[in-house]
Amino acid sequence: MNGDANTAADITQEVFLKLLENIQAVRLLGKFQNYLLTIAVNTCNNYFKKAKPTYTDLESLEITDGTDSSFEKMIEDENKLEVRRAIDALPDYQKEVIILRFYHELKIREIAKITQSSVPTVKSRLQQGLKKLQRYLNDFKGGESI
Repeated sequence: MNGDANTAADITQEVFLKLLENIQAVRLLGKFQNYLLTIAVNTCNNYFKKAKPTYTDLESLEITDGTDSSFEKMIEDENKLEVRRAIDALPDYQKEVIILRFYHELKIREIAKITQSSVPTVKSRLQQGLKKLQRYLNDFKGGESI
């Protein structure tokens, strides 16, 4: 959840509360994982539609000692942050399929079921989202190839 453990914990708790409230709706024919991820996706989407600005506590920031390993870690952290920003900049429907595909390693059919979309639609959203990510990250790196 954008690096905020407290927000992630709150949303996770909300997902499981919704799951418990609606457990009778789970069909024995479907995959439980798909049902759970559908609830999670919808809960996250609802949260970020009404999200408030987040603030970082200055005391929680790490101070680097200037060594090569800390510099490399700083670069790696910056790259991860930039990828997160790029994903966050995508429209929700593209962000959703990219997260489900690459972070949760779901298959296209599973994503289609969770998002209640057709397989060709999911493929299109995934392809368009990846192209936008590539353009964004190329701009971030100054036009270098990924």
